[in-house]
Amino acid sequence: MSLHVGTSGWAYREWKPAFYPADLPQRSFLEHYGRALGACEINATHYRLQSDEAVARWAAATPASFRFAAKAHRRLTHGSTLPPEDGGGLFLERFLDSLAPLGHRLGAVLLQFPPRRARDDATLDALLGCLPRGLPFAMEFRHDSWDAPGVEQRVAAAGGTVCVGETRGRVLPRLPDGPLGYVRLRSDRYSDAARDGWRELLEREAAERPVYAFAKHEGIPAGDPYGGVGLAQWLVAET
Repeated sequence: MSLHVGTSGWAYREWKPAFYPADLPQRSFLEHYGRALGACEINATHYRLQSDEAVARWAAATPASFRFAAKAHRRLTHGSTLPPEDGGGLFLERFLDSLAPLGHRLGAVLLQFPPRRARDDATLDALLGCLPRGLPFAMEFRHDSWDAPGVEQRVAAAGGTVCVGETRGRVLPRLPDGPLGYVRLRSDRYSDAARDGWRELLEREAAERPVYAFAKHEGIPAGDPYGGVGLAQWLVAET
């Protein structure tokens, strides 16, 4: 089974003392996180290119089995045009090069589009065409117009998957097609039945392909097993 569970980020002092020991310095947060959970979605890469030294430190602080999902830089997803237009293809290369120190720990790149971006198949096809073959990636569309089978099929055919962003505490019957699965559990609370349902679904899907699941990271006290980092810990303990 290839299931990788975590949260979106790790540098949260408010997780003391329920997740991080009270006396643990922040420089040791990722090392501790990597012993408790198997994956992390990186938010920092969405806002700026990271130095080789910083990315190498992330890799060195985590076990070989650990996986990172890097959120694509906002220039690649939130501008008026998408790559390869307006030099976006070159910037995409720079962005991916900046992740190279992660090596095999790079499990996926998440391209998260803003809610204002409506469906545009021609633009999507152009972007998919400039992504390197073999790059594991997921796309999160937040405008309702993208919710259509044709979109899922386009992304899967290009080697990626549509990201599931779950906000209502519900369980899906399946994950979108593709060589990997990608789920963002964003509800503040999941019931016992919902937790069990997600655990069963994630395990079933992970028996066939790598699956990444990230719980919400803010606004939920650490130690609550029904949401946030506490939910991620519960999923890890139960799988």
